[in-house]
Amino acid sequence: MNELKELFLENKKYTFKEIRRKLNIDEETLYNQLQFLEEQGIIMELNGIYQKIPNNYLVGKIKICKNDWGVFYFNKTKYEIHPNDLNYALNNDLCLFIIDEENKQAKVKKIIKRFNNLIVCEFTNNKFKMYGGNSSIEIPNNEIKKLVEGTRVLVRLKNNGLCGNIVEIIGHKDDPDIDLKQIALSNSFYLEFSKDAMEELETIPNEVTDNELEGRLDLRDKLIYTIDCDNTKDMDDAISVEINENGNYVLGVHISDVSHYIKYNSALFKDAYQRGTSVYMLNSVIPMIHKYLSNGICSLNPNVDRLTKSCIMEIDKYGNIVDYKIVKSVINSKKKMKYSEVNKILENNQMVPSYEPFIDNLFLIKQLNDILNRKMQANGYINFGSSDLNISLDENGIPLNFTINEQRTAEKIIENFMLLANQTVATNYCWMPFIYRVHEIPDDDLLKSILDFLRLINFKMPNVKNFDNPKIIQGILKKYTYDENFKIISNFILRGMKKARYSNYNSNHFALAFENYTHFTSPIRRLCDLMVHILIDKYEDPNITQDELVKLESILSDISNQASNKEVDAEAAEKEANMMKMAEYMENHIGEYFNGKIINITSCGLFVEVNNITGLVKTNNIKGDLYQFDPESYIVRGRKSKQVFKIGDNVRIKVLSASKEFRTIDFEICEKLEKQKTLRLTS
Repeated sequence: MNELKELFLENKKYTFKEIRRKLNIDEETLYNQLQFLEEQGIIMELNGIYQKIPNNYLVGKIKICKNDWGVFYFNKTKYEIHPNDLNYALNNDLCLFIIDEENKQAKVKKIIKRFNNLIVCEFTNNKFKMYGGNSSIEIPNNEIKKLVEGTRVLVRLKNNGLCGNIVEIIGHKDDPDIDLKQIALSNSFYLEFSKDAMEELETIPNEVTDNELEGRLDLRDKLIYTIDCDNTKDMDDAISVEINENGNYVLGVHISDVSHYIKYNSALFKDAYQRGTSVYMLNSVIPMIHKYLSNGICSLNPNVDRLTKSCIMEIDKYGNIVDYKIVKSVINSKKKMKYSEVNKILENNQMVPSYEPFIDNLFLIKQLNDILNRKMQANGYINFGSSDLNISLDENGIPLNFTINEQRTAEKIIENFMLLANQTVATNYCWMPFIYRVHEIPDDDLLKSILDFLRLINFKMPNVKNFDNPKIIQGILKKYTYDENFKIISNFILRGMKKARYSNYNSNHFALAFENYTHFTSPIRRLCDLMVHILIDKYEDPNITQDELVKLESILSDISNQASNKEVDAEAAEKEANMMKMAEYMENHIGEYFNGKIINITSCGLFVEVNNITGLVKTNNIKGDLYQFDPESYIVRGRKSKQVFKIGDNVRIKVLSASKEFRTIDFEICEKLEKQKTLRLTS
């Protein structure tokens, strides 16, 4: 790569063949390296000629507005792109722009990389209109013969232009589940399992057989149970806690032994690899493994035998692990518990029917959890607060309200126990080829700039030289825990953190303050966890060879990348589903007034949150004056009145428009609320 960069230090131009002759490397490697440099804005390629990118060219992502104009931001400078100059670019595509610096305008010279080459189109008036956009896509005539008006299809775009081929017919626009189907498919999550995987399912029993128990630790007489969401059907973790003769806690985390049924490179594994994760959108799930397994033999249902891998840890009164073992086991869960009911017991001392035999043990797990909490806090565990959105729907799928899932006592107990098991497994296998969940130390300069920004918008922030200790960020967030603007502060600091990901190279997990960490506890739902279970199986084999270890190590980078990439895809699908329902909700409240809070201000406008629903207020949609954005202080100021709107202000808004199709909500600010008022929806 360094030799390749040196080629372009001078303003020389090369063809692909000329570069290959100079560097003598294979075509695929060279192409990938050139593509990388182009995406980074270091070089550009036009008409087969590569050169150092000239000063009047820039690379970045384009945003397409509802009026079909494009915008592009570079170093806080906004460039506008006329609809005629988009050159077939779509929203979020990475493009090469030629810049008119004087007029702050740009033209798309080339699409470097499509944001997504899978798009949903609706067949209407003999055209394929892109759903959520105004463009039409050209499809070969022989593919449209049997389509009726209103059919939605998944299209794979070709590299150039707005043309492509139909990958799949999703259904009709009036089908009840069409929206979630198209979100899933456009984010590369396929709804059906392969024929080979379905055939493999036929060979898997629906109950544990006696010959499968050989060599397993029998824990069926232990007090083991699951605690999960009220409507969960795929339970892959169970727990047990008792006190041993040393007076220490013995915590057992028992995880469904999915790899007993899904072997590496089997058809079921290949399907799980393609999905990478289960996708949870609203009240539906696209499972990573077939529901025959996820809800059946792999789910730790009560009062039936289930095969598990158990991480059993002996923990002293200070929260230190003094001993542990990781073993294959068999359990028989004594009860399927619900978070809501366990919280009634542990928080309110309320008796819940059928929980009587478990009361003492539930208070024992709470006692252990309190110890673990104190230890984690002392180590620097960072709590950014919950941001998981819960959307209540009626029987027709119409959104009723939007709430943040609160992490209460029962939820925190399960999280802490799973964190400890994941840490223990990672520590045990860190000397072997393995997969880790890593979260690198944040970039000092980026976090300093974010703290500077928070000071600018009137939050008191400490002067910090470096952020290599998580206790620094932990302390900042603790200070604002009970502040009404905690969510704003937490979200901005979170933007300054690196994204957690999967890797076959071990490094610490900064936010958790763990040296070793993996994902072991959800093999039903995540590819990484399934692969970790497969690795454990391999390492339990005393006859494993050096060649097998080398082969394992060679595939872990690919598995890690796939798991990380599909996690991003799943987050995008879940976010899009939430935005769709927010817009759908507001479509039924156009013209109504609500109280909200300004959570961000950019050159695009003010982002206002109303009961966990976010909408945009353009500066010309603030009543009473002509308002302008001040990029130096991140405020909006009235030209005559000098009234200022800033992040954190409470405002009265009116809903101007909303579009479920475009996932957009537009508000108008009617007045500034000087005193704190309730932020719940009040029409």
